[in-house]
Amino acid sequence: MPHITGNLINAYYVCKRKLWLYAHEIGPDRSHQLLEIGRLYDTSTYKRDKKEITGEGMKIDLLKKREGELLVGEVKKTSKFEAAAKMQLAYYLYRLKEQGIELEGELLVPKEKKRERIKLDDALIKELESAIEEIETIINSDKPPAAEKVKYCRNCAYEDFCWS
Repeated sequence: MPHITGNLINAYYVCKRKLWLYAHEIGPDRSHQLLEIGRLYDTSTYKRDKKEITGEGMKIDLLKKREGELLVGEVKKTSKFEAAAKMQLAYYLYRLKEQGIELEGELLVPKEKKRERIKLDDALIKELESAIEEIETIINSDKPPAAEKVKYCRNCAYEDFCWS
């Protein structure tokens, strides 16, 4: 079974079925318009900052210095999935902390000129650990959870797996 990743954490907070499909390497339509826009957005924002740091279960968008402090940055096109994005960033901070690196993070939505500082605290750690347990249960299941209409379905790249 796959290791837990930031993308799986994000998917957990958006849609449990998407989480299962993604974890089982059942990819969405790669030509989906919103995925293409996201890839373009990744390459055109924050060009001066160090980009895409990878580690086991992590694909950090960028590291940046602000006022002499090093921050982990997670860049999103929109704040529509803000709760999921915060937890994805918190997961990166959690994993780094496990490796002895304590940093804070910043959720960045350049199009909206939004920037939110994320600091790993006991409540966030407890929520992540609970989410990780449930994610493991979901991805170890033989079948995906039943399709469930959520507010994000309309523009989802996995839509065909649920409603066709």
